[in-house]
Amino acid sequence: MRVPWGRFHKAYEAYLRWEALALWIRAIVKAEGSVPSWLPANLKKRCPGFIENKTPMNEPRLLGFRLQEWVHNQIFAHARQEGWLDALIFYGVRDLRSQSIWAYWEHCEQEWHRRRPSSYPKFENWLRLARKYNPSQDINVANVADAVERYIELKMFVCWLQPVATAGIEVPRRVAGELERKCPGFLKSRNSDDLKSHEGKARTGGHLMRWIDDHFFSQAKKDGCFDMILIQARNHPLYVRIVQYSKHWNKSRLENPTAVYPSLAQWRRAAENHVED
Repeated sequence: MRVPWGRFHKAYEAYLRWEALALWIRAIVKAEGSVPSWLPANLKKRCPGFIENKTPMNEPRLLGFRLQEWVHNQIFAHARQEGWLDALIFYGVRDLRSQSIWAYWEHCEQEWHRRRPSSYPKFENWLRLARKYNPSQDINVANVADAVERYIELKMFVCWLQPVATAGIEVPRRVAGELERKCPGFLKSRNSDDLKSHEGKARTGGHLMRWIDDHFFSQAKKDGCFDMILIQARNHPLYVRIVQYSKHWNKSRLENPTAVYPSLAQWRRAAENHVED
């Protein structure tokens, strides 16, 4: 990616919120058939400069779309200029929170069309309900989101460990200690998927990832939501960044195998700050 993770993550979280605001506006305007008298003042506070030129108010049904254009051009002007606005949009629409918000927007449009409410929820209340919305009720959106974060953290750990796991070398004591802390019992397991062979040499890291899936996500597998967790994790911008940096890391480690092995925290900082053209 073209920007360090800290900047991207901050913009990413903001983008999801701005996207939700546009959908909230669209649902209200469609239900009312016009722009309610209270909405311009609300938008003026949230989006200084958006309402002032009056153009967005000329076509009420396009107000939400006009806001999205304004957000892209004003709020995320730096992302557009630096070439990573498309990445924000690409990953944003794949985020489970975004999918829940879009589903809730469709639900509100249908319900408010059947029976127009006497008053509409404030945006913060609407957003809170939207992020929890799950029409099929077969998953808990918040639980899946937490599981995705955990999966990404463990994937990061496996990527950090990968050079040791593929080089057939003695596992450094500090690395083995971190492994035992993160995955207690893995090194002591007696099956053929151990990271270390009987000679103390490292085995492939793929075994570790499978072990993690079985030990940390066994309940998710039983509940039938593990595939959802995998999809969400692999479509997450931090996961993609980790995998990209891991390739760079493995190559540099092969070129300089005697270099001091970084701590997991050091590896994470390097991954988050790594920038590719």
